Amino acid sequence: MNTNVIWTKGHKVLAFEVFTEEGGKSYNMLGQLGYVKYFEDVIDPSIHMNITVIDTGGLINKLPIRSGCIAKILLQHPSQEDPFSFNAVVTNISGHIIDQKREVYTLTCETPGALSNHTTRCWIKYKGSIAASVSKILSEKIEGEINEVDTTSNNCEFYGNYRRPFKVITDLCRKAIPSTGSFEEGNGGTAGYLFFETQDGYNFRSIDLIFQSEATLTYTMTPFKEGLDVSNNFKLASPPDMRESHDIIKKLRSGAFSSSNWYYDVITRKVHFYNYRNGDSQLGNDEEPVPTNYKEPYSRIILGTIDQGTTMMDADGVEVSTPQDQTRYQAQASARYAALFAQILDITVPMNLSLRAGQVINVEFPDLNTGKPEDKNSPESGKYMIAKLSHEFGNPKGDFTGLSLVRDSFTINE
Repeated sequence: MNTNVIWTKGHKVLAFEVFTEEGGKSYNMLGQLGYVKYFEDVIDPSIHMNITVIDTGGLINKLPIRSGCIAKILLQHPSQEDPFSFNAVVTNISGHIIDQKREVYTLTCETPGALSNHTTRCWIKYKGSIAASVSKILSEKIEGEINEVDTTSNNCEFYGNYRRPFKVITDLCRKAIPSTGSFEEGNGGTAGYLFFETQDGYNFRSIDLIFQSEATLTYTMTPFKEGLDVSNNFKLASPPDMRESHDIIKKLRSGAFSSSNWYYDVITRKVHFYNYRNGDSQLGNDEEPVPTNYKEPYSRIILGTIDQGTTMMDADGVEVSTPQDQTRYQAQASARYAALFAQILDITVPMNLSLRAGQVINVEFPDLNTGKPEDKNSPESGKYMIAKLSHEFGNPKGDFTGLSLVRDSFTINE
C-alpha cells in the first residue's frame, strides 16, 4: 500500500485477455477495454465484475465471444501492493449496441465457483461441526480458494439431499453458533453466520466475531479537503447517505421489537414456543432505543419447523449428541439478520483495493455546527462492517470505491 500518492487516480490495466475456452484461442483486448466495475457482497456467495468493451473490430463474432468464455484481467493500483488479478467466466453479455464504427457491450463475469455450484450436488451425509462440513463442501464441490471459516461450537448431522452446495451452506448460516471463550460449549455466542466471496476466496464468518474484531482503517468526514493532500485517501469523497427505517408500523409488522416463534419438531412431533425480544442478542454497539409500550408484547407470530439436521435424534426422540437450544437460536438468527440490515450507510471513498466485504472499519463524523473539524463525537460515528463494495475503474471523475456499511445497532456517544 503506497500512502504517499493520491488514490483517486493511478490505476493501470496491465492485461485483458479473452479465451474462447480454457487453454484455447485467446485475444488481447486491452485496446478495446472501456471501464470496469467490481462487486462484493456479504450475502452473495460469488463476486461479480462488469467489463464494458468498445469493440472496433467485430471481435464478438470473429473470436467469437460468448457466455462460457474465460476473461482474464490484471490491474494495478497504489492502494494495494500486489496487482489485482481476476480470472473469471463470462456468464452474460448485455447492453449490446452497434453503429457503423463500433460495437459496445458489457461482459458480466463471475468466478468458476459460481458455475460449479450449478453443476454439482451435495448428496452424502455430513457429520461433525458445521464449520467442518462447510470446509468439506467447499473443498470437494466448489472450484476456488477457501479464505476463512470461523469455527462453530455446535454440530449438525445432515444429508445433502442433492441440493446445490451454496444452498446447503446458506442454510447452515442461521444454524451455526460461534465458539467464544465467554460462553458455554454448545450454546455460546449469537447464532448467525455470513457466507460470501472476496478477492481472497470464500468466507464463512460469524457476525459476532466480525464485530469483535478490531477496525483496521478509519475514514473521516470533513467539511473541506486540500486538493493534493494524501490524507484525503481516508476521507469521504462525497456526502454519506444514511438509509434506515424509523417506520414503527413496519417494525411492528416484522416483529423487530418482540416476536413469538412457534416451531414444530418433525421428529418428536411436539410444538416449541419461544418469545424473542429486542436485546436478547449480543451486539457490538448499544441497543437501539425501543419504545417501552411495545417492548414486551409480541407483534408478530412466526411459524416454522425445528431443523435438527436429520439424525440428531433417534426414532424415539432421544438426543444423540450435545443438546442444542435450536428453538432459541433459530428465532435469534432471524432477528439478528433483520436488525443487522435495518441501518445502512452508503459512502464513497478514494479507491482502496485492500478493502474486503466483511471487513470492519471505523467511520468518524463531526458534531453538527461545532465549527471544530476535530470533534468526531457524532452518534453516527463508530464501527461498521462492509456489507457491499464496488470498485470502478475508468470513471472520468477518478477512481473510487463505493461502500454499503452496516452496524449491529445504534450507538450513543456521551
